[in-house]
Amino acid sequence: MFRFRKPERRSTLDVWIACGFFLVAYIAAALLDLNDSWRLWTQPFRMIGLDALPMALAITVGIVVWFAWRRWQEGEESRLALSETVERLQVEVEERKHAQEIAQVLSETKNEVLDNEYQRSEQLAQVSKMGDFLAAASSPEELKEISAKCLRNLLPHLTVGVMFADKSFSRWQLHSAWGEYHERIHPHVDAEQCWVLRRGQQYADQSNTQTMLCNEANVTELKTVACYPIFCREMQFGVLHIRSAEWQEHILSAEEEKMIVGVCNTIGLHFYNAQLRAELSMASNRDELTGLLNRRGLGNTLKREITAAGQQGYKVTVAMIDIDHFKAYNDTYGHPEGDKALKFIAEQLASNLRARDVVARYGGEEFILVLPNTTKAEAYKKLKAMLVSINKASVSSSECCKPITLSIGIATSPDDQTDEERLVKLADTALYAAKKRGRNCVIPYISPHANNRIATTQA
Repeated sequence: MFRFRKPERRSTLDVWIACGFFLVAYIAAALLDLNDSWRLWTQPFRMIGLDALPMALAITVGIVVWFAWRRWQEGEESRLALSETVERLQVEVEERKHAQEIAQVLSETKNEVLDNEYQRSEQLAQVSKMGDFLAAASSPEELKEISAKCLRNLLPHLTVGVMFADKSFSRWQLHSAWGEYHERIHPHVDAEQCWVLRRGQQYADQSNTQTMLCNEANVTELKTVACYPIFCREMQFGVLHIRSAEWQEHILSAEEEKMIVGVCNTIGLHFYNAQLRAELSMASNRDELTGLLNRRGLGNTLKREITAAGQQGYKVTVAMIDIDHFKAYNDTYGHPEGDKALKFIAEQLASNLRARDVVARYGGEEFILVLPNTTKAEAYKKLKAMLVSINKASVSSSECCKPITLSIGIATSPDDQTDEERLVKLADTALYAAKKRGRNCVIPYISPHANNRIATTQA
């Protein structure tokens, strides 16, 4: 804080100046005979000392002049000091104002940085949570739903469309869209028209709406597009499409774009893993030769059907099928011809079933059928007709070296058994009875409590 400077003490120069003034006054009085004139004028007043007044007057004049000069000098010094102080105060005020502006900018910058860090931490938390949910997803549809929700949380203020490939990977179907212009995002895009797929990398365009390379993005309100592939190991699973009605050099900041690319890669990786698991599951659950489910692939299908039948009050019939004299067939015509015969039978069985029915290769030349909502009598009638049909088809087929016949045993739940393993065993028991009876027939299992025997109806 500035203060006014105190006037300096009178210096020796001031004394000499005062003496000079006095000497001038004294000499002037002497030269002009002022003293004599004054004594003459003040003769009547000698008693009160007026005759000595000229000398005192000279001294007084000198002192007054000296004091007047000093006052003027001090006034100038005070004015200069005040002017200097005002200038310094103005400088200090400007500096403080500038400092406050800097402090405000720093505070705003700090708050902005903190907000950005908070948003970034929230986004990272969402990405981490998304990874956990994607890892726990059990189907492609769940993967799509989780991915779309996560991307919507990460990009809530933009116009965004999330597309995923169909089963043939030839077309992209819009799964979810949001934002101001979401209703103008195309519901599907052909793979050959998508630049993301054709280039195998992200695509961005800030062109005029009539000259954009992406035909699917060419609409009047659109000025800028950015698309990011959802892929893994050259397999394209989806596309993240972002659009804007303004010309923007970058729709996303560099940090946001890096995060979104990472998220898309993570989603692609989970889709790839899901597809790989599905392929491995199919490979392990399918019979390599016939393409039918194997015993492992049959899995809990029968158990589920038995449970559903008990809850809904219908019956489930299981049929065990064996190709008659298949060992002799292989020995006579060779295993390659035997494989052709197996494939032929598999195709015939599959073509004669309803959509809900299940057929599997149980092992060797044995097959198993699961017929939901089918009584034993209905299954017997249907399978008996199937025997005739397959035998006739084998006569005219180039895949078969001779006519083929089948032996079939059937059992029904809940009439015979409600446990899936025991039900299959009962059907196998009926199959053994069919072979013993002479083959090329359908034998239903009859409970020992019913005349203590197995029916041996011949086809």
